[in-house]
This record gives sequence, C-alpha cells and structure tokens, in this order.
Amino acid sequence: MKVCRFAVVLAIVSLGFTAEKTAAQLSREASQAEVNGDVVQAYLLYSEAAAKDPTDQLLWLHAQTLKPLAAAKLKKSEAKPKAGAPAAPLDSTLFGSITDQDLVESRKLLPPQHIQSAPGTKTLDLHGDSKALFEQVAKAFQVDVIFDPNYQPKTGLRVQLADSNFLDAWRAVEAATDSFGVPVTAHRLVVANDTVQKRTEYDRTAAVAVPAPEPFTVQELQEVATAIRGTLDIQHLVVDTTRRLVLIRDRVTKVQLAEKLIEDLMRPKAQVAIDVELLEVDESFSLHWGLSLPNSFALVWFGAPNSTHATTSVPTGYTSYLGFSGGKSLLGLGITNANLFATVTKGTATTVLRSEVVTSDGQAATLHVGDKYPIATSGYFAATATSGTTYTPPPTINFEDLGLLLKVTPFVHGMDEVTLEVEAEFKLLGSTSIDNIPVISNRKFQSKARLMNGQWAVLAGLMNGSDARTVSGLAGLSVIPFLNNNTTTRSHTETLIILKPHLLNLPPMENVPKAAWVGTETRPRTAL
Repeated sequence: MKVCRFAVVLAIVSLGFTAEKTAAQLSREASQAEVNGDVVQAYLLYSEAAAKDPTDQLLWLHAQTLKPLAAAKLKKSEAKPKAGAPAAPLDSTLFGSITDQDLVESRKLLPPQHIQSAPGTKTLDLHGDSKALFEQVAKAFQVDVIFDPNYQPKTGLRVQLADSNFLDAWRAVEAATDSFGVPVTAHRLVVANDTVQKRTEYDRTAAVAVPAPEPFTVQELQEVATAIRGTLDIQHLVVDTTRRLVLIRDRVTKVQLAEKLIEDLMRPKAQVAIDVELLEVDESFSLHWGLSLPNSFALVWFGAPNSTHATTSVPTGYTSYLGFSGGKSLLGLGITNANLFATVTKGTATTVLRSEVVTSDGQAATLHVGDKYPIATSGYFAATATSGTTYTPPPTINFEDLGLLLKVTPFVHGMDEVTLEVEAEFKLLGSTSIDNIPVISNRKFQSKARLMNGQWAVLAGLMNGSDARTVSGLAGLSVIPFLNNNTTTRSHTETLIILKPHLLNLPPMENVPKAAWVGTETRPRTAL
C-alpha cells in the first residue's frame, strides 16, 4: 500500500512539469530542491531528467541515491502519530526475527561496481586544479571521470607519484583534493567534494545476511554482534537465533567491513582428534610338583578264618597288605601306591582397545566401551500360599555400565600443545557377591595433562601382582624335600590408558586476519 502511494505521488507531481523542459533544466531544478531540503521533489525531478536523457549516468545515479531517502520521508510522514498519541517505544534489543522479505531484499542488492583500469604502474607529475588532477589520472589509466554538478575544485595543486598503480594514484589525489570518487560503471567514476551531505547522497545502502557457524552459541553470537555494531556504528543489525543469521543494513563500505569482521570473529574452533588405547595384560603361572604319599592305612584282622562267630571285613581300595603276628592274631596293614608328579600351567592374555574421538576446543567428548549389566537391587522373597494365585512383585533391576567410560575435554594452546582434562572410569564384575548381588570392581582416574601435538601419554595405570606357595604332606615328613606336595602360583595384571591428541584444523588465533583499509570515521574509503 505504501509503495502504491509513493507511485501515485510520483505520477501526480510528474503532471506538473511541461513537456518543453529539457533534461538540463530538470537537473537544475532538482539540484535546487535538494539544496532546499525537499528530497522527494529532488528525486522526482532527477528521475524525469534521467528518463529524458538516458545517456547521462549522473542523473540516474542521483535519482537512485535519493530514492531511499525520499521513500523514508514519505513513510515517516504517513506514519506520523496524531497529536496527543504516545510515541511507540523504540526496540533497542539486539535479537529479533529476520523475515523472508528481508532475505529477498538482501539477495536483490547487486555488489558495488569495481573499476577496471589499465594494469601496471606509472610515474605521474600532476598539476592544476582538482578536476585537472582527476582527469589526468583517469586518462593515464584509461577510465572516465564525471563531476558532481556542485563540485568546487581546489586550485594550485601538484602531486608527484612514482611507480603507482591506479588505486594508489586515485587515493593520493582524493587526499590532496578533499574529494572522493564512487564507481558508476566498470570504467567510469563520479567525483564529489568530501562532505557529509555528499557522502549521504552518493554512498549506496546495502543489506547482507551472514550465516552463523553451527558450533557458536547464542552468547557468542551476541558478543560478536555487539562488538561489530559498537565498532562500526551499524544502523541496522539483527541476530535471528532461529535462522542463525545476522542481518546487516548500512552503507556499502560498512557492510563490506562488517562481513570481514564476522568472518574473522566467527572462525570455527580448533578440532582435536584423540586416539584412545586401553591396554590390559594378564599373565598367570602355576607349578605343582612332589611325591604323593598315603596319609591313612587300613588295619585288618585275618585271624580264625574258619570261625563261624567272626567274619573278616576287607576295605575297598586296598589290594596289598603287610602281615604281622600269627595264628588267630594275624593282622594286615593295607598298602597303597605312592605317586610322583609335576605339572606346569602358564597363560598370557592381552586386550587392546583402540578408538578415536573428535571434538572441538573446550567441548567435552565421551566414550563408553562395554555392556550394561543388569543387577537386581531388590525383590520379593517371602513365602507364598500353597493354594490359590499369589502375585509376586517383579524385582527392581539396575543396569550398571561396565567397561571403560572416558570423558576428555581438550584445550588448544596454539599449534603445538593441547591440554587434556581426563575423567576415566573402568568397571568390571568382581569375583565375590553379597546376597547374590555381584560386587562391582571400579577404577576411577581424574587428571590433567599437557601434551605436544601427536605425542603419546600414559594417563592411567594399574598393576596387580600376587605370589603364593603351598606345601602339603605327612606330618613330620613334609619337611623332607621330595616327600611333599609343592604348589606355586603367580599372577600379574597391568592396565594402561593411553591418549594421543592431534589437531585437525588450525585454531582461530593462528589464522592471519584480513587487512581492510577503511579510512577515518568522517572520511571512509569508498570501494573502487
């Protein structure tokens, strides 16, 4: 609706001009209206003059420069509140929403023109007034130059340049003449006096939507946006946390500089890949040797074998007897065989777990290797009735994480060193249980280590060792070598956690920021 009103005003005012007026007359009237502060009238006159003379690029440039100011003035006059109505409070917050129309408008904007001058360097001796200096530089580098209708040149100037390209020569003349140039086409520039009014007229407005990297948090986006807005005094800057976009709208020079600053301040964090190895070695040794002697003997009475009142009971397992005495008092002592033995058992087991985790600087990474073991923590164990249906509540099960649970947080110090905050926990089922609930063997480790990039480090270790010797045999005879049983056992266990960090990309501090020459706050450099 507002665009239509603007078009109607344009049509109505255009009817007031006679067809006899030339483009030069309209241009003079537009310049006078601009001096009087009537931006809308000046825009309409410049537009009509550009329509009458399409070859004059300066008229079209003036119209395009005044268009946003004229539209803003019309919009302000239409939205002016009635007398006595309270003014709407200004929204000074940084965060907001970026609409689809904002994105469409930012995509429609064309990049600023860049001058395509003759290559190479030249040695110049420039003298004359401001116009003559600009014309001599333009002729030397094969570009065209036009001047603002109200341009006031300085006289009596001389500039000497040695081995200068177009950009250096043009900037030197701008500084000497207190003027600035704006590209109109690839081979043409318009020159005006460097004043606030002329800067406002010729500096074009641009809008750009810059995406924010995914790892950046809302707090980090707020810090970056606040720094850019405060440093460059951006007119309009909105951070949309939903779309993760930063919308910037201002003059072309400020927008281009803001893009470079965002690119430098929002460089991705350094990523670190950490190689993790869990090494466990179990060794066992068992030796069993000696002479096995009987430690019990059977004594049997063999007297009166033909007696009907006594019987002889012979124990099993004895085939040989040693007889002594005689007649009815014949006795036999059972004899068993002795065994000479020697057995050896030796075992070695090695477990190696290799893995790799990738995370960003300052972000924790977790690794769990193992199983979830169900453990019944409570249940119903009361007696039930012999008849009928009885409801038995199900037991309460708690799943315990067994194996290795590792949490690593890297902190990058340049390209050479990384500090690792490590929390390691190793859980295994123990060999004992209480009330049928197994005991969990837990090993926990917390530490910090500063390592070189690509350097291995043993961050946790546990060694268990046990030696046992057992001697058994007949009392009194077991102290005699080779007349006893000897058992020797040895076991040795080593558990090591080894880490090695290495960088995947450079940290932001190691990237060289881009250099941007922007001039002063009152005299910013225009893009050429």
